[in-house]
Amino acid sequence: MFGFMKQYYPVFLEGTAQTIIISIIGILIGILLGLLFVMMRLSKLKVFEYLARVYIAIVRGTPSMIQVMLIYYTLSKVISVPQVQFLGSGLDRVIPGSIALGINSGAYTAEIFRSGIISISRGQTEAGLSLGLSEKTTMFSIVLPQAVRNILPALGNEFISLIKESSVLFYIGVQEVTAQALGVGGTLYNFVPPLIVAASIYFVLTFLLSQLMQFIEKKMGRKYIQSN
Repeated sequence: MFGFMKQYYPVFLEGTAQTIIISIIGILIGILLGLLFVMMRLSKLKVFEYLARVYIAIVRGTPSMIQVMLIYYTLSKVISVPQVQFLGSGLDRVIPGSIALGINSGAYTAEIFRSGIISISRGQTEAGLSLGLSEKTTMFSIVLPQAVRNILPALGNEFISLIKESSVLFYIGVQEVTAQALGVGGTLYNFVPPLIVAASIYFVLTFLLSQLMQFIEKKMGRKYIQSN
């Protein structure tokens, strides 16, 4: 049933590498946007809070596939990206696709950060301010580290979802795991075995990431206990 893998395993390796790379880029963009928009969401300036609310509402209220297509077709008209091949895909498709994943993840990450920040006692902020720290320093040195420890499971779930969501990039021609599986299935005139292989690859990637997040969570938990 899976004898085709002897011939096509390099294709799946390329697709897996592509999926890992665009997921890492998407996660990094998502974290940066999440931090930016949670600060705007909690800002005392109403215009920043409003812009953050609009961004989060639009991203969370529209399908990721449409977001990917809109960002791809918009950026292709505004920015000229060289059509250099990277693991079987043009950078003119990989870069907009990775950005789209990051923008999508940023909205969810911002809300995860917000839930973590508001879960921290107001007394922590007041203690930092009473020590002469600025609001910015208090947020990033006292409140945010504690919030991150609390939201690690939710962040891990978001990162896992992003890896699976990366499959929508095959609509714009990015040769990630799903696209490679469909290509092999078309060649074999049998889509089931290649899609089972693709599902197995996604499972392994998400399982390894979940184990990594659990390890980090335990390490941070031990440090917190020791510090107290």
